[in-house]
Amino acid sequence: MSAMLARVADSLYWTARAIERADTYARLLEVSHAMSRESADTQAGDRSVWEPLVDITGDLEAFRRTHVHVNETSAVWFLSFADENPNSIISCITRARNNAQSVRDLLPTEVWEALNTVYLELSSWPPGRLGRGGVYPFSRQVRRAVHLLHGLVDGSMRRDATWHFLRLGRFAERADKVARLLEVKYRLVLPEEAALVPGTEFHQWRSLLRSGGADEAYVKLATGKDSPRELVQLLVVDDKFPRSIVFCLDQIAESLRHLVWAGDIAEAHNALSLVAQTRAELSRDVPSINGSLATAMDHVQLRCNQIHAALAESCFAYAPGYEGGAWHAQAAGQPQN
Repeated sequence: MSAMLARVADSLYWTARAIERADTYARLLEVSHAMSRESADTQAGDRSVWEPLVDITGDLEAFRRTHVHVNETSAVWFLSFADENPNSIISCITRARNNAQSVRDLLPTEVWEALNTVYLELSSWPPGRLGRGGVYPFSRQVRRAVHLLHGLVDGSMRRDATWHFLRLGRFAERADKVARLLEVKYRLVLPEEAALVPGTEFHQWRSLLRSGGADEAYVKLATGKDSPRELVQLLVVDDKFPRSIVFCLDQIAESLRHLVWAGDIAEAHNALSLVAQTRAELSRDVPSINGSLATAMDHVQLRCNQIHAALAESCFAYAPGYEGGAWHAQAAGQPQN
């Protein structure tokens, strides 16, 4: 792959990752805001809702460099509009737009227009509207825009290299964030690393379902008895659910195989091997993962980083640390230059 084509692939990949990340954070804000309304104790809500929210994004350390306390006001601002947070929703949308602009000739006009529109709308959003009643409309606006973008991409693009590089970015980001969500929520509900057992703070597990976009799918699969095990199985190993980790891995593998078959990349042996290995490690009997879901999900995040590095070598012509790509610094939600 030439350097020019590698830069194009890199821009497409990071465009999709940025869009997916914005959607993830908007959903987390929406669910956390709803949970905070259920708590009469503000301090307890800060500890059980807003601090875990920032932790899920992987930016808690960066948050503490500029904020003393984690509360609703500081967390919402940090994740939505904060200039000092390169992973805030507005930062993600801005970077997605900038990356897409560099490959605009490869994207359908409607895709570019939809992305540019949400960028302009969020850029003009009055900060004061993020008060107590503004989180929900803000989050819904972001999520509707992302759903429109996904629909336009999947409904109007040929299944060529452009579409597959976008697909790689979307599902690489999604797999990593689902694993991070499960890890942090598990430690919050069962801080002593106990095994998954029914009835333990199940309202927290149900909030996890909403955060993962899996609440309605779970209800349709429910056997009549709420079970954290079934919930986790849906988000981890259900290969028919588009937000499960296994589903994401399958989409990554499928796109890589197509890119190799079409001659768009020379080979993807390392990336495909890592995807297959990660999928095999995710047992269908989730409770058998050494009694510790948090440890297992931490391992999945490590695998996601390794898969990203392998994708970089196969598709973007750079190894980890190469100063290339709009978002080259980190792949898994850490602060980026």
